[in-house]
Amino acid sequence: MGSLSSSQKSRAGVSLYSRYINRPVGRFFAAAAASAGVSPNGVTAVSALCTALGLVVLVLSPAGWLTGLAVTVLLALGFALDSADGQVARLTGRGSLAGEWLDHVVDAGKMVAVHAAVLIAAATQGLLAGAWLLLPLAYMLVAVVLFSGMTIFELLRRTRPLQADPPRSPSTIRALGLLPADYGVLALAFVLWGSSQIFFAVYAALGGLTAVITIALLLKWFRVLQRTG
Repeated sequence: MGSLSSSQKSRAGVSLYSRYINRPVGRFFAAAAASAGVSPNGVTAVSALCTALGLVVLVLSPAGWLTGLAVTVLLALGFALDSADGQVARLTGRGSLAGEWLDHVVDAGKMVAVHAAVLIAAATQGLLAGAWLLLPLAYMLVAVVLFSGMTIFELLRRTRPLQADPPRSPSTIRALGLLPADYGVLALAFVLWGSSQIFFAVYAALGGLTAVITIALLLKWFRVLQRTG
């Protein structure tokens, strides 16, 4: 576990959920996977399977509290395993470009699939109607733009030196402000699936706040790249 602690990413720039819940839970999964000889790509595959099962339950099961709980557990488990695959790679030295690519592909698919599943479930079960069916599509657009912008920015930062702001210590206020954009918080929101009105009110609020956060981050990343030329 000491080796795992030394292989953690920086806590700066991540929300409270990822910092205090998802990464620590992922650390335990990473320790178990490394001990069992499971590869980072194997962990990624199990993560994708858990997420897929959660979305299948969401689409095929009637809306209710038990359905929502099952979806939350499966999505949160998949998210924790998504954190574990990178930790296994750093711990065992088995990381690769192919593995990193696979992880990003799975993450990209997840960003689309979760909101597509909400749309399908809402439409087939009569939970939303009319223009409200655009809500999951709008949320999906925001999630994809945020993920793409972050991924490309990190890639550019790796391939060429950027004149970024000086490194800062982890900020609790910033970590709190990033909570609405954290996938783990969205996963937890599905416990409200038993009451469609409450769920979609929270879902819309998370989507709106994520849009605001996305705009702020895109402007920041653009300024950093612009200074670099």
